[in-house]
Amino acid sequence: MNRNRSILHIVAHQDDDLYFMNPDLVRSLQDGDPVATVVLTAGEGDGINADTNDPERVSLPTDYSGYSTARGCGLRSAYARMATGDRNSPWQREITELVPGFAVERFTLLAHPAVRMYFCQLHMGVPTPSGVRTRMFELWNGVHPTQATVPVRGSALTEPQQVSREMIIAGLAALLAEIRPTTVRTMDPDPEHDGGKSEFVTSDHVDHATTAEFAIAALARHRETVERAPVVEYYRAYANRFWGANLDRMELAEKADYLATYMGLDATHCPQGTCQACGDRQLGPNPYRSTHMRSTAYRYSPATDWLRLGPGGRLNAFTVLAGRLVFFTETGPASGQWQGPFPLGDGWLAPTTALAGIPGGPAHVVAQRRRTAEGGAVGIDLVYTTQNPDGGGFSGWQSLESPEWVHADGRRQRELGVPMAAVDGAGLLYVFARNFDQGISMRRQNAQGGWEPWVSLGGGFLQDAGTAITTEFGTVELYVPGKSSVVRWFQKEPGAPFTRDDSLVTGPVASGGITAVNSGGGRTCLYFREAGTQQVMAYRQHDTGRWPGSGAGVGGTGGTGAVAALWAPQRGAREAHLAHRSSRGRLSVSLPDREKDISGARWRESGEMFVQAPALAYDAAGAVTVAVIGTDGRLHVRRQLAPETGSPLGPAVTA
Repeated sequence: MNRNRSILHIVAHQDDDLYFMNPDLVRSLQDGDPVATVVLTAGEGDGINADTNDPERVSLPTDYSGYSTARGCGLRSAYARMATGDRNSPWQREITELVPGFAVERFTLLAHPAVRMYFCQLHMGVPTPSGVRTRMFELWNGVHPTQATVPVRGSALTEPQQVSREMIIAGLAALLAEIRPTTVRTMDPDPEHDGGKSEFVTSDHVDHATTAEFAIAALARHRETVERAPVVEYYRAYANRFWGANLDRMELAEKADYLATYMGLDATHCPQGTCQACGDRQLGPNPYRSTHMRSTAYRYSPATDWLRLGPGGRLNAFTVLAGRLVFFTETGPASGQWQGPFPLGDGWLAPTTALAGIPGGPAHVVAQRRRTAEGGAVGIDLVYTTQNPDGGGFSGWQSLESPEWVHADGRRQRELGVPMAAVDGAGLLYVFARNFDQGISMRRQNAQGGWEPWVSLGGGFLQDAGTAITTEFGTVELYVPGKSSVVRWFQKEPGAPFTRDDSLVTGPVASGGITAVNSGGGRTCLYFREAGTQQVMAYRQHDTGRWPGSGAGVGGTGGTGAVAALWAPQRGAREAHLAHRSSRGRLSVSLPDREKDISGARWRESGEMFVQAPALAYDAAGAVTVAVIGTDGRLHVRRQLAPETGSPLGPAVTA
């Protein structure tokens, strides 16, 4: 067991982590990490534990407690199997009071006592004695002062509890203080709408977003009480079905296999002895029936630009811990020694930021900020800060508002995408983000240093996973994956309007990000994972400015998230410096060979599990440096032993 890592999941229903967080979940269990999972609702649904496609289910009796009991048993069976290989491995069952008046059931896996589960049992909508169906989001929004719980069979908690909004936040904060997680995984607080519908139709279950809001509120309290706050990862849920599948065949089969255990397809009896049909039988006999299980994607697609050469020849690294941006810096040029993390401001920021600036110069950092008002109303804008010329500090956050800033419908503002940013040859900052219409909006500085209004570049059905770069000519380019191809906008000259490039046609991009790099001669090279296979693909622009009809496969080692890339001088697209997150959640790197006539990628996996995506940069001496943020919440850095092509990476250094 690794005491430096501790993982906490906060989910709404008994299957959320299996559908949306696996294989990340099972990798943490396989690594022996302490893993705790909090399930907020009872997940009782309509109270009928039978296949939703079964025409006879309408004649079955409603049993809210029984269905919730079966789902809890199914989840524990899946966890037991993931951690021990035995679905029937026993659990210790006990009552624990999170805060006065709010008690939950805690289950501890006896074979691995660091694996624990907490069932809060807030009802999803069971009618009250007066016949009113209350929901958890109404508790969050202040419509109802309390929410009832649903007792399950075999529990010592035999009567419903009335739980307030404050009790949930305080209870989760108490668990955070007890567990001290280094990584927290939770749901999508602001799911996108169904872009294929003319009217507003949310893509997700309202309990998912409400759970994420409760988690954020608890984390905001917790971070003020600890020296080092955790990494927070937010997972897309039903919206996975809109974008290219990002699990390969083996990962998908593994995910389906554990879902089958949760569904009770391999059950011969109930390990707890509390239900007749152990497992969630509403899902039917086939785990693949659900389209949203085919990806495991972050709400905020991770970027690969968070490591850069800053002022004074020192590498700088940026990440967000529990909603607060933090900054690491080398002690000197190419020193290999790090200081930090240093917090940069307050507020609550999404985990994916955009960095821009000339290498060796000050960084411009753009982030998505979230604000929750009284009554639960949420406002979201983009903010930016600029590094001091000496690299020692940053200006305060300034708001860029958002493309939907003045719109009366607050739901539009909440779907604001992750920021993308670049600085042109004149030093002016450009900021891009996906808008509510799932196209791209842009705001840029003018020559006087002020900001022009937000404008739309167009587009539609685009992923929230693009990237912006500055070319050798000082122009800015933007690349965003769509439904079936990457979309490109470019400037014909510095400062010019943006033009859409219709000559770029790629294959479908897996949900999770794209990287663009300058590859010499005014040509750009793209790297992304191919939907369904997860193979890394490279598309390099021709000398004419047009694009090839197909990409070059660069292999890879499965996994999810964006691919970091650095161009290797006098080499090709398949010999660039590349890094990505493998199917085991570890760093996988491909470095070019010393010999120029030896082509192709050579992937090598190393290290421990990390979050989001790696970053690559050249240090002041010209050595390639790769960095990750581990699930231990710490910065881990490796660099070449010598600043020359083909030199291997040295050992990892932890900041």
